[in-house]
Amino acid sequence: MLAEASFKDFKLLRDVRLPLGRLNVLVGPNAVGKSTVLEGMHDLLQLVSLKPRKKDRHKTGRPGALFAGKRALELLIAKPDSGELELEAVMTDGRRFGLRGRPAAPGGPETDTFCLWFGDHVQRAELHLPWKDRADEPRFFRGPQEAGLGSVIRLKLHAEALAAEHYSEDEIPRVEYDGEGLASVLQYLQGLRDGTLESIELDLATIVPGARRIRALPARLKRRERHRVSVDGQDFWADQSRDVTGARFEVEWGGLGWVPADQLSEGTLLALGLITVVRFNAPRLVLLDDLDKALHPVAQRKLVAHLRGVLDAMPHLQIVATSHSPFLLDELRVQEVIVMSRAGARGSALRRLDEHPTSQKRGAYLRPGELWSLVGEGWVSEGGG
Repeated sequence: MLAEASFKDFKLLRDVRLPLGRLNVLVGPNAVGKSTVLEGMHDLLQLVSLKPRKKDRHKTGRPGALFAGKRALELLIAKPDSGELELEAVMTDGRRFGLRGRPAAPGGPETDTFCLWFGDHVQRAELHLPWKDRADEPRFFRGPQEAGLGSVIRLKLHAEALAAEHYSEDEIPRVEYDGEGLASVLQYLQGLRDGTLESIELDLATIVPGARRIRALPARLKRRERHRVSVDGQDFWADQSRDVTGARFEVEWGGLGWVPADQLSEGTLLALGLITVVRFNAPRLVLLDDLDKALHPVAQRKLVAHLRGVLDAMPHLQIVATSHSPFLLDELRVQEVIVMSRAGARGSALRRLDEHPTSQKRGAYLRPGELWSLVGEGWVSEGGG
C-alpha cells in the first residue's frame, strides 16, 4: 500500500505531496495537473515491471528506455529554471521508492543521468545510471518487485476502443490504457468459467439498469504485418495482411435482446471496462482519468458504491482517479477528495478537502460535492477559508 506520492519539478508539479488512502479522487479546474499526477505515478511505478526491448537496453537501463522520445526528460521537467525532476512513492511501512533524473546538457555528461533508491532510513539501496555494472539493475529492482510496486495500470478509457473487435496472441489478454482488448478479455473469461464473468455481469447490472448477460463471439479480422523479404542479398520490408479469428462481444438488454458492443452507450462501455479491470487480474494500483465520464449522476453514485465493494473484497487495491463531478463526490468521504489549484510561479498545489478551515462545521450539513462546489479551489494555494 502507498501512503503518499511526491513530485518535484515534474511539469506543473514543482513541489507537490499527495497523501493517499484506499480511494482518492482529484478534482479541480482543467490544466491544473490532475492527469499529470497519474502520469508521474505511472512513470515511476511501471519502471519496476518494465521489460525494455533489446534495442532499448542501453547504459541508462529502464529509466533511459522509458524517458525517451516524446517522454524525454527535457520535455517533462518544469520550465524554465529546473535542471532535474524527482518522483517518489512512500509505502505505508515507511519504505520509499524514488527516481531523480537530469537530462544531458551541453558541456556536461553525454547522456541523461538517473538516481533511483528504495528502502527506509535504516537500509536503502541505490542505483546510479549510467551504470558501471549491468547486474546492478536487476539486483536493485528485486526489492521494489517483491514489494509489489510494479502492479499498476493507468486508464483513460474510450468507448470506440472498448467496443472494438480485437485479436490477441497473448496467453492471458489484458485491457489496455484506452480500453483496447476488452473483447479478448471477455472471451478469455467466458472460456475460463471461474465466476469472474458472472461477477462482472452482476456489477454492470447494478450500475447500468437493464444490462443482463455478456457474451463473447468470434470475429474475423484482418491483421496487417510487416515481413522482411530478401532479394539478391538485399532486405526489403513488405506489408502483408492475413485473416485471423478474434473476438467481439454483446450485452443482453432487458426488452431489447442482445446488443452489439458498438451500439452500446458510452457510459455502459466505460463502466464495463472499469469493472473488468478491477475484477480480472486486478493490479494493486489503478490510476483512472475521468472516473465520471459519460455516466448519469445516478450511475456515478452506483459506481462509487461498486468500487467500495471491490475495495472491501480486495484489501491490496488502491484507486487514484480524476473527476469533475460534484454528484460523484457526494458519495465519497471528505478525506477522499483532493482539491488541486494553480499556485502561480509555484506551479500547482493540492490539499485534501477535509483540510479546508470550515470542513468540519459545514460537513455536518453539506456532502463533499456540495462543499467543493461552495468553497472552490482558491483556498488550496492561498490558505484561506
